[in-house]
Amino acid sequence: MTSKDTFLDIEDTERPNDIFGRFLLKLVTYLAICGGLVLVAIVLINFISIAGRTIFGKPLTGDFELVEMGCAVAMFSFLPLCQFKNGNVIVDFFTINLSNKIKNSLNGLGAFLFFLVASFFTWRMVYGSLDMYKYSEQTMLLQIPVWIPFVPAVISFGILSITCLYTSIMFFNSAFK
Repeated sequence: MTSKDTFLDIEDTERPNDIFGRFLLKLVTYLAICGGLVLVAIVLINFISIAGRTIFGKPLTGDFELVEMGCAVAMFSFLPLCQFKNGNVIVDFFTINLSNKIKNSLNGLGAFLFFLVASFFTWRMVYGSLDMYKYSEQTMLLQIPVWIPFVPAVISFGILSITCLYTSIMFFNSAFK
């Protein structure tokens, strides 16, 4: 839950005032739309597999591999927009009665810590995908290289890192006005 007076409330500020914030909002929105399209593709894959199993007695080979990779890519693509819109789940039981200055400071600290974690994950996922590429790791049935779905995931985590840093700065700016 967020208070109506926090900086990044969806109802209060649909569009940031600064150029970078507007660019970042467009970027994370397009990334989330791509994630939605991946989910639509996953639904179609499931439909084709179930229809094939029902009608012809033969499901789509490797459907679970495609669904697994697609779900990961889609999930990672939604994270930056969720962070930008302050949509992450928070428990404000202890902070509900604090001033907006303190809440925004705590939100800024949380966003900065999330920036550190997202940056660490981005860094490690780059090395993980390079190792998967180097050793030619593939899925069992379809023989799809495993590094391929890592590319959009790494990009999403990189954008998430930038978004976390941006929201942290905005929360701190709002707290120290």
